[in-house]
Amino acid sequence: MIETTPVVFEEHSATGVLHVHSTRSDGHGEPEEIIESGIEAGLDYIAFNDHRNLTLMEEGWHGKVTGGLMSIVGTELQHTDLKSHLLVYGVDSINPVGHILDQLDHVLSMNGLAVIAHPVEARPHIPTYGEFPWGFGTDHPVSGIEVWNWMSSWKRRVSPLNAWKRIHYPDNLVRHPRRDAVDMWFETGGCLIGGADAHAHKIFGKEVFGYRMLFDRVRTHILLDRPFKEPSQFTEALRLGRCFISNAIAGDASDYRSTIQDGMLYLKLPAAGRVMLREKNRPFRDPLLLQKGTHCFGPITTPLYIEIHRRERTWIAQGICLEHISND
Repeated sequence: MIETTPVVFEEHSATGVLHVHSTRSDGHGEPEEIIESGIEAGLDYIAFNDHRNLTLMEEGWHGKVTGGLMSIVGTELQHTDLKSHLLVYGVDSINPVGHILDQLDHVLSMNGLAVIAHPVEARPHIPTYGEFPWGFGTDHPVSGIEVWNWMSSWKRRVSPLNAWKRIHYPDNLVRHPRRDAVDMWFETGGCLIGGADAHAHKIFGKEVFGYRMLFDRVRTHILLDRPFKEPSQFTEALRLGRCFISNAIAGDASDYRSTIQDGMLYLKLPAAGRVMLREKNRPFRDPLLLQKGTHCFGPITTPLYIEIHRRERTWIAQGICLEHISND
């Protein structure tokens, strides 16, 4: 009789939204208001990324738990030309000026994380709405890629002529992560995350895309070996790539899990979905419609990108690198 190793998935997880701006930079919401929206959305954490400051940390928000929701305070740094942004976590001080690669080195010297934000953003056609793509290639030791930025995806090619339709039917436009951003992740490695880029924007003087609405869209789930109690668990989960993205309007993905054991991929699906796998320098494998339960694929090489569709959009996206695989 051949003995097989039991498939082991992470027992614990936490669901949250990254890339959230408050009035401490160019967001329109106070932290109390934003946290309340997160509680209403059933989140476990919110990661704030106000531009070039850690003011919310200085005010005592980092690690603060309100109504079961933890506040994580990071920042968003930018190059001197305002483009090439980094989402930064795990630091208590920053150098928010100068060349973005010098800022990156400073973050890494403090053992912080620096994730490229909206790396392939394209210009919309509305005044004051610029484009902020990454302009420095993939040869630098970044901590990961924000492959799905909700607001960046929405504003791509928006103009005064199509803005009304895009405002009223936004989910028709934000269906999938950017494939060219995934291509970049294959080159950089690190964590593969999604963010809201939430500001509670005003367009033509009217607030659209409020915090509560965006918190029900692109989320990042962190996978843990114990219950979520400390902000350092968030940072370490991203550092280890133990995370995945979901689009909540396609369904609750909090029970999704994956693992690679003995060269085989195991996926635990909380509901039926169309599974697509892609390895580096290869096209997507043929999609498979699979039901709720645990499924095995193999042999698998890493880095590996997993995309699962449901309700005609990406429901779950995950990137796995060799260094993400536990040898326990």
